[in-house]
Amino acid sequence: MYDKMFEQAQSAIKPFSEILTVNAKMLEDAAQKQTAYIQDFVSDTMAFAKELSSQKDYSGIYQTQKAFMENMQEKWIAASTSAYETFSANQEKLGELFKQSSAI
Repeated sequence: MYDKMFEQAQSAIKPFSEILTVNAKMLEDAAQKQTAYIQDFVSDTMAFAKELSSQKDYSGIYQTQKAFMENMQEKWIAASTSAYETFSANQEKLGELFKQSSAI
């Protein structure tokens, strides 16, 4: 009798533990991507400051700023696309888990 109650409790909790696992993995991936993005941003900013300080005329300053901002724009787009893909994949996995848990 207790074994059956224990099995029922485990089967009832299983979808929740799977949801927590999926969410934890997604948060871990997002944190790793965010860390890499911040490291790249700091590195690029330091290189930009170094390059900017070596410029002698307005044209060079303008070109340096333009190149830096274009590079940042590309990285922002890549980071947001990556985040969207991560969250969309997580949403699909969660949807499947909810369908499976509601079928039980």
